[in-house]
Amino acid sequence: MLESGFLDEIFISIQGEGIFCGARQVFIRFALCNLKCAYCDTAASRELKDSFFAFQKKKLRNPVVVSEIIKQVKACRGKVHSVSLTGGEPLVQGAFAVSLARALKRSGFKVYLETNGTLEKALKKILPYTDHVAMDIKLPSTAKVNGLWKKHAGFLKAAGKKAFVKIVVGDGFSVPELRKALRLCKNIKTVIQPRFGADIPGLLKKIEKSGVLDTASDIRFVPQIHRFMGIK
Repeated sequence: MLESGFLDEIFISIQGEGIFCGARQVFIRFALCNLKCAYCDTAASRELKDSFFAFQKKKLRNPVVVSEIIKQVKACRGKVHSVSLTGGEPLVQGAFAVSLARALKRSGFKVYLETNGTLEKALKKILPYTDHVAMDIKLPSTAKVNGLWKKHAGFLKAAGKKAFVKIVVGDGFSVPELRKALRLCKNIKTVIQPRFGADIPGLLKKIEKSGVLDTASDIRFVPQIHRFMGIK
C-alpha cells in the first residue's frame, strides 16, 4: 500500500450536501481529479502543491504520510460524525486513499467517501474500509462532461448498499438525462442538488412538472446548505 500522497487541506466543518446534511465531519481534501466539471467549486485541488494546511493552522508538506494525517485528526475522534475523503477525486490516488481509509477505521473513525463515481477498480479496493459512499452522477447538460453512464452504472453496482447518489442540476438541465440518471439509481437514496447560484424555485418547478419525482419514493431535493451558511 502507498503510505503517502498529496492533499489540498484538512478542516472540520458541517456537511452541506447529500443525506447527511448538517453532520459535523473532518474533511480530508485530496489533490487531483480525473474530471473537469463545469460547476466544480474546488478547482484549486486539481493541482499538486508542495504543502497544505491542517485545520487552518498547521502547514504540512506534501507528499504527506498516513501516520501524520492520523496524528492531526485523532483529537477529533468521538467529536464528529465521520471523516470525509473528498477532493478533487480521492480515488485518483487510489492506493494512498486505501491506506488512509484503513488507518482511519483502525483509529475508530467512520469513513465517508465523496466520489464522482467513475473509478470502479479503485472503489473496490477501498470499499471494505468505508461506511458511506456519496456518489455523483454527472448530467452532461450540467457538468459538461460526456460518456459516463456506463462507468456510473458499474460503480453504483460495485458500491452496493453503502452508496447514496447526488445529481447536480443547473439551469437548462436535460429532463431526459435526469430521468436516465434516476433509472440508474432506482431503490437507492438519491439527492437532486441544484447548482449553487441557479434558479432553485425554477428548477424545482421544472422537475415537479416533468414527473420524474414520481419514479421512486426516496428522492430528495436539497441545496448545498454550507454555501448558504457561508462555510466550507
